[in-house]
Order: sequence, then C-alpha cells, then structure tokens
Amino acid sequence: MKKLWLKIGLSFVILFFVTMGVVGVLSGELMKSTYLTMKENQLEDDAKILLRTTDIEHLDLDTQADQIQARLAPLTEDIDIRITVIDQDGKVVADTKEDPATMENHLNRPEVQDVLVKGESVGSAIRKSESVGYSMLYVAVPIKQDGQTDGVLRVSISLESVEKAVQQLWWSLFAIFGVALLIIAAISIIIARRITRPVKEIIDVSTDLANYKYDSRIHGKSSGELADLSISVNKLAESLETQMHEIRENSQRLSVIVQNLVSGVMLINNEKEVVMTNKTMYQLLGETDITGKPFYESLKSFALNQLVEKTLESKRMQQEEVTLYFPREMILDASVSPILNEEGEISGIILLLHDITQIRHLEQVRSEFVANVSHELKTPVTALKGFAETLLDGAMYDEALLKQFLHIIKDESDRLHRLILDILALSRIEQKSLPTMKEEIEVGQVIEQSVKTVRALAAEKGIQVEVMGADHPVVIETDRDRLQQILINLLSNAIAYTPKQGRVQVIAEETDDQVCLTVQDNGIGIPAKDLDRIFERFYRVDKARSRHSGGTGLGLSIVKHLVESAGGSISVESVEEQGSSFHVYLPKK
Repeated sequence: MKKLWLKIGLSFVILFFVTMGVVGVLSGELMKSTYLTMKENQLEDDAKILLRTTDIEHLDLDTQADQIQARLAPLTEDIDIRITVIDQDGKVVADTKEDPATMENHLNRPEVQDVLVKGESVGSAIRKSESVGYSMLYVAVPIKQDGQTDGVLRVSISLESVEKAVQQLWWSLFAIFGVALLIIAAISIIIARRITRPVKEIIDVSTDLANYKYDSRIHGKSSGELADLSISVNKLAESLETQMHEIRENSQRLSVIVQNLVSGVMLINNEKEVVMTNKTMYQLLGETDITGKPFYESLKSFALNQLVEKTLESKRMQQEEVTLYFPREMILDASVSPILNEEGEISGIILLLHDITQIRHLEQVRSEFVANVSHELKTPVTALKGFAETLLDGAMYDEALLKQFLHIIKDESDRLHRLILDILALSRIEQKSLPTMKEEIEVGQVIEQSVKTVRALAAEKGIQVEVMGADHPVVIETDRDRLQQILINLLSNAIAYTPKQGRVQVIAEETDDQVCLTVQDNGIGIPAKDLDRIFERFYRVDKARSRHSGGTGLGLSIVKHLVESAGGSISVESVEEQGSSFHVYLPKK
C-alpha cells in the first residue's frame, strides 16, 4: 500500500500495453491481408488483360509454344511481373523469367490445381519460389478455347516489396506505440497520484487512530466516493476523540474514587495475579508493591486466601469478617466478588477490605456503656428501694434510725441526680446541642474562680491548691463556662484521688498560638495499662474507691468532649503512687 500510486500506474500502463499490442497485431495483419487482397485482385485483372492483349486464347498451347514465348518476351523488361503459361497437363509452355524447358511440371501448384482441377475462375497462392528464392504471390486464370479450359495463364509478383512495406508499417506502429506508451505512463502516474493521495491520507489518519492519535484529521480535497469516505473517517475520528475523552475522564474519576476509598480494593485476573490496588489496600496489607504478584503472596492471611479460592470455585460472592495480625491487629469486612464474562467464566475477581476495627470497638464501648449505665442506675435505685422498704417495715418508728436512713436516701438521690445530669450533659455535648458563647477571656481569672469553687472540697482533706504561671494576663477566645467546667472537673478528680495533706497545682503556659493548662497532683496515680481508657465513659481505675468517692465515671469523658468542642486536645501523664498530670491545649483564636 506504500506504493499504491505506482501499482495503479503500472496497471494502467500494462493494460494499455496489452491492448495496444493486440490492436497493433490485428491492425498489421488486417492491413497486410488487405494489401495482399488488393494485389491479388490487381494480378487477376492484369492476367485477364494479358489474355486479351496477347491473344493467347487463340493459339495452340502444344504446337505454338514458341509463338507464345515470343509474344511474352517484350513484357519481361517493361513490367515487374512474372508471366507463366501452363498447359492442361501442367507443362510450362512459356515463362518471362526462366527457360520453360528447364522448369518442372506445375500441375501440383495450388493455384494451378484451383483452375485445372477444381475448375475455379481464378486460383491464388503465396509461397517461396525455389527458382527465384523469395516469396511470390501467384494468381492463375484459365485459358479457354471453344469454351473449354486448355491451360492456365499465371502471373506472379514478388512479395519482397510487400514484406518491406509491412515491416515499415510495423516499425511505424512500434514508434507510435512507444510514444503513446510514454504519454500514457505519465498520465497514468499523474492520475494514480491524484487518486491515491486522498487514499494515502485516509490510511495515515486511520493508522494514527489505531495508534491513539485521535486528533488526526483528513485535510486534503477529493471528490466522489473518496470525499464521502474522507468525511466518514473524519466523523469517526471526531467521535472516537469525544468518546476517548469521556472514557479518560470517567477513568480518571473512577481512579480517583477507587484510590480515595476508605476500603481497600484489589483486582485479581483469571491467572490469580494482582492487576490493580488502591493506597488503602497497601496500608491494610503493609505492602509497597504487590501489582503483578500472585494474590496468595500478597494476602498474608489464610482466611483471605480461602475466601478468594472459594469464590473461584463457586463463582459467587463471598463475604466474611477476617482478623489480620500483620502489620497490626485489625478486624476486616472482606468481600470477594467474581467478574464473569459472556460465557459465564471468571475473568477476574474484586476483593474489598473494609477496616471495621473501630466499629467493633465502638459497639463494644456502646455495650459496655449500656451495661455501666444500667449498673450505675441500679445501685442507687436498689439502695433507695431497700431503705424505703426497711422504713416501711417499722424502722421509721425509730427516730435515730429514721434520720440515718433518710440521710442515706438523700445521698443516693443526689448521686442518682448527678449521674442523670452527667449523662444528659455528655449527650448534649456529643450532639453539639449546647450553645457556644465565644468571647475573649482572661485565663487567670477563670482559673481563680474554678479554684475557689473546689477550695472547700480540698480543705476537707487538707489539700493545698496552688496556681502557677498566671502572673501576667493570658487572653484566649473561648466559652467561659465550658473552660470553667473543664477545670472544675479536673480539679475535682485531682482532689478526689489525692490523699489527705496532698498538693494540687494548676499551671498555665502559653506559646504563640495556644495555651496549655496543666492540673497536676501527687495522688495515687494511674496504672500505665489504664491510661488509654480513662477518657471512656464509666471507666474507672479503682471501681470500689471511685464509687465510694461519689464519682459517676463520666467526668473525664465530659472533659475530653468539651476540650475537643473548643478545638483543643487533652493528654495525661501519670506514675502510680507519684501523681498525675492532665494537659489541656487550647488555641488562642
């Protein structure tokens, strides 16, 4: 196809060459045949004229041969025609070129046969003459005496001139044919180039489209079907460009969606090799490069491998919760779906892994919360019911016992009231339904007011509360009541878990963008194993002591949510029997 114009041009030239060759041969042969026919007719006329001019028909061929030869002799030099007189037996009676006595019998000559044997009015033949050595045209007419054929007058002419004329004709035809062939070749090449130029451009554009160059177009001018084909190819290119643009956009969107899914995605082909994964899958598996590897080398979990194999065997989706222990312990919701082709065979598998560790943890926390709430509510209610029944059974008539039981009922009622208030407060904080009144406040003033609130509680245990770092004004923008509630809760906890004659300190420190408030005590401390859970609802380090202290187990959880709602964070440091330090970090703005 690279030299299409050359192939078309050569085809035209070859077709012309064959056609002209056939026409030339037929024309040459026709002209030669026509020329010979004309000569034959001319010789026939000449023979008939000779019969009348020489009056041979009135002479006896057998006895007057010399007289006939004498009448023919003057014609030898004047005309270039050979005249021969032959009798009925084929004997040569007279001849203008040769001695009749030396010539053989001519009865077997075709032209003589036609007249003497077949009785035709004229006989003709072409052959090479043995006596003169070149081809001759022979024409014979009958010599009649008294209505009977007595012999033959044969005239002949050399075909040497005819052959030269025909040869000259052939050379002329070849010359004309050669010139015409050159002209036709040039015209054929020009036409072929004009025809193939748009075809080549169409091929080039089609090749570009096959090589993903969808902006390629046909710009050349053409006509007829080629113009229609060019328009169709351009429309096809535009359609492909539009479709590929949409495909690329959809592919990019899909890639972005897959790469940013919180679930790990892995595509496995029918050869059990990993074709594609997203970054979440890499994080879950703790791998950096798994594409192209067998899935069982990447999934370091027997349960996951079994799940994939089960999908390959059943051709149905499989879903299970799987626990991974590497790179960290996780609970995963694993879903394996087959990709089926038109024949119903598996062409690939999609593995989805969703980390539900936090969900399961929250479910456990929720379950524990319900259990703790039930337990915390049950304790004071049981006490209230028990003491009330005791009083009704007769204890109310003992004034001292009645007063003691009523104090216990009041304390338990207060404890139940505090628990309900704390639960409602925590619920409102989590739902962000508490109104926020942000204002510029001086941290030192809030600390002093909070310390005053708990000073009586501290005085009961002989605990000294100190404030440090509030010598110069520190201003932040936050909710005053929430900050005071945070400090009161932390101070109350510190006093509750610090032995008598202990010490509690409130330290204020600031940086360019935040303030750190630290509540530090020298109390019983928190075991290291409990540090991660102390901000959970109802979680107590020492349940018996905490309940005895009147705590609800929700104080630190409330503090954590209040700090986070203010845009800050909280941390804790503690050593058993040495004390604890709670650090609250709040932004200035």
